[in-house]
Amino acid sequence: MKNCILTMTLLLSITVGFAQDGVNNNREGITISGNLSASEPGMLGVSMEWENAFMNHKRNGSSLINISATGLKYKDGPINVDGTGFAIELGRRTYFKKGTYSGFYSQSFLTYSSTSFNENTPVGKFDGKYSYWSLINGDLGYKINIGKSFSIDPSIGFNWKWEVKGKGDVDNKQFDNFVFRAGIKAGYRF
Repeated sequence: MKNCILTMTLLLSITVGFAQDGVNNNREGITISGNLSASEPGMLGVSMEWENAFMNHKRNGSSLINISATGLKYKDGPINVDGTGFAIELGRRTYFKKGTYSGFYSQSFLTYSSTSFNENTPVGKFDGKYSYWSLINGDLGYKINIGKSFSIDPSIGFNWKWEVKGKGDVDNKQFDNFVFRAGIKAGYRF
């Protein structure tokens, strides 16, 4: 867990450094948001979106990083345990309306997630780890700017998970590879 926190802190520091460097290079702004996502696993964390000069077919784009705590339920017969862990998502967003950083958008992420289980059950101690990578996922969303600084950002999408072999008592057969997700972000733009 200590290595996980250290890695997330390092990634966030590097990202903030790049984002701050880009403020003087025609980047429009940075939005820091609280992030809640319902899926398998569920996520609660922090998101950072930095708008940049890169344009996709003359539509504005932005880069994103989400760092979240995860929660996942493992059910198999009499075993019903809750796991906790983390997820890191790096992604790209393109807004549909030309010349703006609000309204409808599509986004895609590179994701890594790891969830650990350690709980006593009626059949003994359950201890294990579930991890996955995802390259094939996408969301559609709508970013609503409230004044110059605040935003609300709901989205829906899917995630195709490439699972790492489960460790300990975790059997990956209890989890789906293709899952839908819905999320919402509430943020402040600098």
